[in-house]
Amino acid sequence: MPKRAPYTWRQPDFPGDGSDLSWQEPTLLVICQAADIQAAIQPLLGSLKQPFAPAQVASVFVHETMREAFCNQVRSSMEPMHRQAASHAHYLRAVKMIDCLRAEVVCLLTPDDIRFRFKMSPGSPVIVCEFDQSFFGGSRPTSVVTLHTFRHASELPRLLATERLPFVSAAIWGAKMATVYEAALHLDLVIVYINCQGISLAPIREYLEEKQPHVVLARYHHFEVISHRGRHRVIVFPAKVIWEPEAPIRPSGGGSRELPPPAEGKTVARRG
Repeated sequence: MPKRAPYTWRQPDFPGDGSDLSWQEPTLLVICQAADIQAAIQPLLGSLKQPFAPAQVASVFVHETMREAFCNQVRSSMEPMHRQAASHAHYLRAVKMIDCLRAEVVCLLTPDDIRFRFKMSPGSPVIVCEFDQSFFGGSRPTSVVTLHTFRHASELPRLLATERLPFVSAAIWGAKMATVYEAALHLDLVIVYINCQGISLAPIREYLEEKQPHVVLARYHHFEVISHRGRHRVIVFPAKVIWEPEAPIRPSGGGSRELPPPAEGKTVARRG
């Protein structure tokens, strides 16, 4: 019979999986022009509420035309942090550093009695603007998300190098495929999602591992392995698959004769 662990009143260390000691697959979020902000920020909101978790969003790069809308949407959608995350030593140190730097932040605000001045609410998630993660911990989760503004996609490599984090993937959101695809090629990351995130790479993984360029249309997404600047990477984006039967052809005269429908329909794949 297995020996029972002795009773203790102490709670286990939070979160208990070691993610408060080292980065576990941090991800990057990139907001391009006319992006669907509401859809793009969903994983970010989860990371803000519980920052000590694998695959958290650690940094956000926002196009200058989207910055104000992005900050307003995130501020109105964020929730207070998990209570143990808000009392964690990493978070408390980060807040002190933010005060020291007098950095611009996106957070929950609490007004004074006459609603004249506002200050950061206790336990509020924090997005720090224009500072990189090295100011708040660097090699481990810092409980804050950093935000950088860019004007041209060519600036993304510099911002990525500034963060110096082991990003495993990036999610890029924007309205024009040409714009977001250009941004994807500027990021030196193996996995890049366009207008989606966290999609399983099972349909294309073996081709990526073998470093073989390939294209697969599966699960309503377009998967492709490309070779760019001597490195193989995978790019994923939604692809609507529509089955369209051939329309019957009617004669131009007043008759009602119709040609028989074709034996098979037509499958059309297009980029979303």
